[in-house]
Amino acid sequence: MAEQQTVLKNFGILASISWNSNDWSDEPTIEDLKASKYDYVKDNAHMHESLNFGHEIYPSENDGFFIGYTPMFNRPPALENSKNVRIVFFSSSDYRNKNRKTIVGFYGNPIFGEWFERTAEHTKFEKYNNGNILAKPKDIIYFKNPIVIDNEKVQDNGLLPSEKKISQQGFNYLNSDNVYNIISIALGLNPKNKKLKKFVDSFEHNVGLIKEEIDLVDFLDIIGDTTANTKKDIEKLEKKMRNQPPQIKQRISSFIERGAISNKVKRLTNHKCLVCEAMGENPYSFEKTNGINYIETHHVDLVSTLKKGVLGIGNLITVCANHHRQLHYGNSELINENETEFEFRIDNKQLKVRKITLPNN
Repeated sequence: MAEQQTVLKNFGILASISWNSNDWSDEPTIEDLKASKYDYVKDNAHMHESLNFGHEIYPSENDGFFIGYTPMFNRPPALENSKNVRIVFFSSSDYRNKNRKTIVGFYGNPIFGEWFERTAEHTKFEKYNNGNILAKPKDIIYFKNPIVIDNEKVQDNGLLPSEKKISQQGFNYLNSDNVYNIISIALGLNPKNKKLKKFVDSFEHNVGLIKEEIDLVDFLDIIGDTTANTKKDIEKLEKKMRNQPPQIKQRISSFIERGAISNKVKRLTNHKCLVCEAMGENPYSFEKTNGINYIETHHVDLVSTLKKGVLGIGNLITVCANHHRQLHYGNSELINENETEFEFRIDNKQLKVRKITLPNN
C-alpha cells in the first residue's frame, strides 16, 4: 500500500487462540487440549474457540452474525482504544511444528466487548454456546496457509507498529498499514482465496471511507451542542480546535462558513460580494429561487494557522463563488489588515475590503 497516505491507529487487533488441528471448524483433538497454554482449556478439556472458522458449516444467529471467541477478550479491550477497530486477527502456536506462531485468519467489521449467547440451533452449540466476538460470515476469512511470525518477522514486514513485540499475555493493536501488510502476505500464501482477494483489493478505498467516518464522529464530538450562532460559540470552538488535526479544523471551518453564523454574516453584508464591491463592480450574484442573492463566506486567514480569532467574525468576508475560488487558488494575497479592513492584492490590483462585525448576543 505504498500510495496509501492515511494511516489509522488501532485499526486492528492481533489476538491469540489455542491451536485446533481441525481448522477451528470442529472439536479439537486430545493433543490440542493438552498442548493449550490456557489453564481453563486443560482443566476443563474445553476450547471455546473450536468453531471460530466454522462459519460456512454452522448456522449464524438470526441477525446474521456468527459468534467466535478469543481468551484475550475475556477482559474486553478499553472502548476508547478499540472504538475504531475494524478487523481482529487470530494467532495461534502450532505445537506440532516447534510451537511456531502463526496468524490463521480474521474477523472483519467485528463486534466485541461483551458475551454473546448462541440462539441458533445445532448440536455443536449445546457445548459451544457462547463467545465474545461477532462478525458476518462474509467478513470472516480463514487462512488455509497461515502466516508464520516471530518478533523479527513482524518488524521486518511491518506487521506490528514499530518497536512492538508479539504480546504473550494480551493482544496487539495494529495500525491500518500493519493490517494491509498482513492481508497482502496472506493473499500471497492463499492466492485462490477469492474472498480474501476482494478484501485486499478494496482495502485502500475502505480505509479512506472509514477515515472520513472517524473524522465526522470526532468532529461531532468536538462541536457538541455548540451552534456557532454567537461570538461566545465561536470562542468555544476556537478553544476546542486547538489540538485537533487539520481535517477536523477544516470541518470546523466549513461548519462556520456554511452554518448559522454564515447566514448572519451574509445578512449583515446584504448578500454582497465585498471583493466585487471594493473593485467597483456589481456586488450581487445570481438570485436564488427564494429571492435571495447567492453568496459565500470565506476565512481570510486559514483556520489551520490557529491565529487568535481565526474562527471569529472578523476573519470572515462574503464573496461570490468566483472570488472565493480565486482567494483560495488564484492570483491573490493578503498584504495588510487592521481593525476595520483587509488589504488584498488581486490580479496585481490593490483593494481594501471592510471587516464585518457582529453584535454581542
